[in-house]
Amino acid sequence: MSTGCDGTEVARADAGSVADHGTKADCADAESLADEGTKADRADAESLMDDGTKADRADAEIIAGSSMTIWLTGLSGSGKSTIASLLMDKLIAHGLAAEWLDGDELRRVLGKGLGFSREDRLENIHRAVYLAGMLNRHGIITVVSVISPYRDMREYARQALPGFAEVYVNCPLEICEARDVKGLYAKARRGEIPAFTGISDPYEAPLSPDLTLRTAEQTPEESVNGIWDWLTEHSLVRV
Repeated sequence: MSTGCDGTEVARADAGSVADHGTKADCADAESLADEGTKADRADAESLMDDGTKADRADAEIIAGSSMTIWLTGLSGSGKSTIASLLMDKLIAHGLAAEWLDGDELRRVLGKGLGFSREDRLENIHRAVYLAGMLNRHGIITVVSVISPYRDMREYARQALPGFAEVYVNCPLEICEARDVKGLYAKARRGEIPAFTGISDPYEAPLSPDLTLRTAEQTPEESVNGIWDWLTEHSLVRV
């Protein structure tokens, strides 16, 4: 009985020891596997995140490399806004980040309190240039359509914006007047609108624009295609 009991106890002790060692070994193996799995998962996740970050950076560099300001200048009624709208459609259709700053909207939103003196016009351009530059720094192509009648203000824009293209929307005054559905030219000729560009205030045509569009001879679509061709020929837009 004693031997049996001792044997049983020994057997139990051995079994407990084996079970205990087995449990510890199993736990150690499980922990080791879990730890290795976690490390592997982390490594895979970090690898994927790193690859994704690299891809995002590459995309951002392409977009940033395409950022610039396309500055449309010309008389009221020359076709600036129509061309700008169609150009925006084309840029976006090609997957390029772009924004449009229209002269009328700029005055309504940012130019409250500004009149049409030379000083006020220049201040309006300062604000447009600041906004265009901020958009450019974020890799966004900016299309600006403003009369900007004086050469010095357009030169200011050129100096302030590294990627600047001056597009002269050239249209004879009589054609612009004929297109004027708002009757602004007629009011200006009657003296109801002071300092109106082309009538009682001068428009200084660009001497050396980057591109000239002759909208009396071209459709808006042809003008936009002309801008697009110029951009791609000069490698200013990467598609």
